This record gives sequence, C-alpha cells and structure tokens, in this order.
Amino acid sequence: MDRVKIHPLILLSLFINVIAIGMFAYENYNENNLGYTGTFIVLTIYGLVRNSKIYRIRK
Repeated sequence: MDRVKIHPLILLSLFINVIAIGMFAYENYNENNLGYTGTFIVLTIYGLVRNSKIYRIRK
C-alpha cells in the first residue's frame, strides 16, 4: 500500500491544537478539575494505541 503524504499545514494545525488542549488540561489540573485532565489522558493513550495497531497492520 502506498504511503499517504499529509499536508504540512494540517500537521501544523494539529500540533497547535495539541498544545492548546494540553494547556487547557494542565490549567484544569491546577484547579483540581480532574475530569478534563483524565479525559485528555485517556484520549491520548487511546490514540497512541490505535495508531500503533494501524501501523503494525500496514507493515
């Protein structure tokens, strides 16, 4: 299967989005709102696991 090239502007916007959401989760963690922080951590771990499974299937 051919590799798909992702446009650099999409990567830049995703990077900025991750930074913003991480700052939001950290701010809520400092205010003892652990629900936002927990949700961010769970979604991050889920995304990493899912992407690693997809990567292993394509190899």
